[in-house]
Amino acid sequence: MKLGYFFKISLFFFPDMVLLVYLYFLFRSENLLRAPLFIAVFLPVFLLLVVQASILYLLSDRLYFRKLRDIGEVIKEYKKGRFFASAKAMEGRDELSQLFNELAIMGKHMDDIVSTQKNEIDQLREMYNNVVFSITSYFLVLGEKNDIVFANDSFCNKFQYDRDEIYGKRIDEVFVFLTGRILESVGQVKVEGGTTILEKTHLLSRNRISVIADIKFSRIDQRGASQIIMVIDDITSRCRKDYQISLISQISESIQRDSEIDTVLYTILTGVTSGSGLGFNRAMLLLVDGSSKALAGKMAVGPDSLDEAIEIWSNLPSGRLNVLSQLKERGEQPRKGLNLLRKVLTAHFPLDEGNLLVMAMRGVENIHVLDAARDERVDQELRDFADVNEFVVVPLVAGNKTIGVIMADNKFNQMPIGNDSIELLSIFAFQASLSIESYNNLSLMKKEMEKLTDRQEAIVESEKLAAVGRIASHIAHEIRNPLVTVGGYARRVAQLSRGGIKKEEMIYSAAQVILKESERLEKVLSNVMDFTRPAPYIREFNSVNDVIHDTVDLLRNLFQERRLEIRLNLMEDVPLVKSDFNQMKQVMLNLLQNAIDITQGGGAIEIATCVKEKRVQIAVRDTGPGIRPDDLDKLFEPFFTTKVTGVGLGLAIVKKIITDHGGDIIASNRPEGGAEFLISLELP
Repeated sequence: MKLGYFFKISLFFFPDMVLLVYLYFLFRSENLLRAPLFIAVFLPVFLLLVVQASILYLLSDRLYFRKLRDIGEVIKEYKKGRFFASAKAMEGRDELSQLFNELAIMGKHMDDIVSTQKNEIDQLREMYNNVVFSITSYFLVLGEKNDIVFANDSFCNKFQYDRDEIYGKRIDEVFVFLTGRILESVGQVKVEGGTTILEKTHLLSRNRISVIADIKFSRIDQRGASQIIMVIDDITSRCRKDYQISLISQISESIQRDSEIDTVLYTILTGVTSGSGLGFNRAMLLLVDGSSKALAGKMAVGPDSLDEAIEIWSNLPSGRLNVLSQLKERGEQPRKGLNLLRKVLTAHFPLDEGNLLVMAMRGVENIHVLDAARDERVDQELRDFADVNEFVVVPLVAGNKTIGVIMADNKFNQMPIGNDSIELLSIFAFQASLSIESYNNLSLMKKEMEKLTDRQEAIVESEKLAAVGRIASHIAHEIRNPLVTVGGYARRVAQLSRGGIKKEEMIYSAAQVILKESERLEKVLSNVMDFTRPAPYIREFNSVNDVIHDTVDLLRNLFQERRLEIRLNLMEDVPLVKSDFNQMKQVMLNLLQNAIDITQGGGAIEIATCVKEKRVQIAVRDTGPGIRPDDLDKLFEPFFTTKVTGVGLGLAIVKKIITDHGGDIIASNRPEGGAEFLISLELP
């Protein structure tokens, strides 16, 4: 480094050294070294050359360092990311000038590249901002302390905040209440990351703007700090439609099951106020009182204070509306809004006065009051009753008459009442009117039904008494004759025994008459007891074919005595039916005994079984004279008989047993002659 510097200095002073050496040798050749001329010429020239060279060297050295300094400044600016695209070129052909000029050219290129990239970044940033700021969803970014660090235009416009005003506010300073699920979701996403979605959540801002929204939470890490992105999709309009359909369906279902008018009215107003952010804050129902000719308060639903309202809204679950569950919880929790209910129950607005409520009812029109304090239609009495500046009145119309009004407001969240809310209330008021009218008609019908029931019970009671009278008369008639006979023959036996004369045959004959009449009395009493005995609980499964075979075997001798043919057309493997074997045997005995009594010798009795339409059928047919057409309808009535000595309970007992088994029995005449009894029993 020093050698090169020395060489450069030597080269710089070389012309001057040559001139000095030349003068030296010139004066030496002339022997003038000691002459005054040498001293006067050589020394000044030498000094002049030294001074000139020194000045030139110093000037050259200063320019060199200035170039180095300029190059250093350029490099420093390059390190800072600043490029001098407009820097002037450095004059000279030395290496420093060329280096500076190369740096200037490179700086221009770098400035072009950086400017292009900056423009592209600015365009992307502008596009991103336009997307974020103009997106229809409401977009929030929360800091570590749940403070808002960003909000898009849609959020600010919807909730009426300036962007500068909202930045730095905590989320709970923007909204009146936040459900625990929202705060839990924010905390969960901060810790676990990922994404959480809350559906159909009610948000109410401090300036009373309310929405139903699906909220999506996600986390981003920015420079070591966690931030929460909230994307809020406003689904209020969609929820209103679902709310309307679900509300009418649920209220109708609830009203159909209610039996008290207070419950019906409470159900209606619960529907009006149900749904956080969808329903009204308060609802009052007034109905026409015909006796006093006035609109009288009947029911009210709504909180008494903002604290109660917030408590109610906070406890409402997100998701689908369920009015029925709210009605169920009515009896399980202390009711809110008792002061409002008391005030409404004491309200009384005469129909002959020009009250706004009466105007809405008589005019059959919805009345929306925006400013009760300045509205001339609102008198002081109604102003005090409403205790709110904005409210809506909707008439209740059923058929061609108005039966009352519903009055609703948003006293506590102070949300403006929009046309969609009024339309929804009108639709529901129509349904409510029909429900109230239906309930009134149902109540009237119930009263009439109670009267009919009372009359029917009186008729049944009188029929019972008449039946008891007929039974008593029949039993007295049936018993009197045997008793007279028994008494006479008993006295005859007594006389014969006292006479001392042994007349065994006469006594035996009298005893036989007494025995026969006693058996007759037992049969009468047995038939009466069978008819009045309650149906047993049937647990067995039996084959009707077995019942038929057992009964036929019991009567086979009687068939032979009467010279009657018995024909059995029984279905093989007939299904078992749930039945009482002995009672079914009693049925077959009664039917076959009747057939034997009316069928002449040489005739036939047929029994057939089959399965049709999942029922087992038993047919008993005979070749007798048949049944008189006038008697077919009375055949199974108690005490009806065509026999001289009959009691009239045989077929009635048959009918009762079959009915107790859940079956049917039909009597008819056969085209070829004779009668048929068809029994149908259900299969299990």
